[in-house]
Amino acid sequence: MKPAVICIGSTDWEGMNHRPHHMMRGLASRGWQVVYVNPPMTWLSPIKERSLLGKWSTQWSHATVEPDITVLQAPVVAPFGSMWPGSNIWNQHRIVRAIEGLREELGIEAYVLYTLLPGSVDLLPLLGGDVRVVYDCVDDHAEFTGLIVKEYVREQERGLAEQADAVLSTSGKLQRRLQPFNENVYLLPNGVHVGHFAPTPDLRERGAVWKHQLGAEVVIGFVGGIANWIDLEILAGIARLRPQYTLALVGPVLTALGELERLPNVRVLGQKPYADLPAILQAFDVGLSPFVLNDLTESVNPVKVYEYLAASLEVVATPMAELLPMSDAIHFGSTPEEFVRELDGILDGTGNKPESVRHQIALDNSWDHRIAETDRILRGICSDTRRQNGDHRRDPGGRPVESFATADQ
Repeated sequence: MKPAVICIGSTDWEGMNHRPHHMMRGLASRGWQVVYVNPPMTWLSPIKERSLLGKWSTQWSHATVEPDITVLQAPVVAPFGSMWPGSNIWNQHRIVRAIEGLREELGIEAYVLYTLLPGSVDLLPLLGGDVRVVYDCVDDHAEFTGLIVKEYVREQERGLAEQADAVLSTSGKLQRRLQPFNENVYLLPNGVHVGHFAPTPDLRERGAVWKHQLGAEVVIGFVGGIANWIDLEILAGIARLRPQYTLALVGPVLTALGELERLPNVRVLGQKPYADLPAILQAFDVGLSPFVLNDLTESVNPVKVYEYLAASLEVVATPMAELLPMSDAIHFGSTPEEFVRELDGILDGTGNKPESVRHQIALDNSWDHRIAETDRILRGICSDTRRQNGDHRRDPGGRPVESFATADQ
């Protein structure tokens, strides 16, 4: 029987391709049976985003979406799971009902629970079967804004890290923060499918067509989610200082854009299919990564930069901790004026970084390498007989966890 992994996802499988998509597809190609659990919406979510109403009708359902990958739609849960323990415990009891039902249907007895969410700490004592646990930490979750209590999220994460068989971290800061709680904390940054983004004559031609349709001579581009961790003032400043450049923003808009979307040389193009991104990047003259510098982004290892480098693009970024070691391949700026200075040098040919260096960094950070290492770690913990079934069924303080009844049990 194939080894199995149940992934508690942080983003919907049907949305943008993020780290868990690449990891789970890669593991499936290496012989794993994958169950991907879409993150649940709360009862309050449709008030803010009406498009989420469809999740009411799909909750509890599942479908095989790719070979050896089944996507499970989590049930609707209560709000405030990152603020109040009672809410999160109740939510995890609902989620485990969905997981256990599908696990029984698929005949999965031994598996790895691979979670990206600190709240899964309250899921661990509820799981049946022979389970190993991996926590893949991709963000400093306590630094997000919104309906969270920072100290409580830190407590969740500590408990999860302490009980995990292995912890993966995407940045040095995350690794250092989690090492006191687990002796098996691996540094495993994000990556890129180099072959997907590497320029070819066909991609260049499609990129030229896309650029022509945009009506632009010079395209300064950004790909990714446009949220409050992106420095909109830098983007707006670039557009104002260089009206002859077209600023193309490709990705879902998750925050108010304000003045930025009203500038005449800014194109807000929305999310595009992953299959189309290689051609779109060939339409860019330069790729941007203008993250706000704060406690949250200090831990971020941005996928988009690896994709730009694989596409052979020059990159201008804010000086994030994870990018500074790549200074031989990346240009840095902290203000609109500094970004424009770097852009001008790239476009007039006086300030270019070596293409060979950009290409080598992309090769060194391929998803193939990351997936191979993850596969090795998962198979290693599955073969470790020291962890017996039931070891995860305790709360972070070591006490047996009592059953928590649900209203619809």
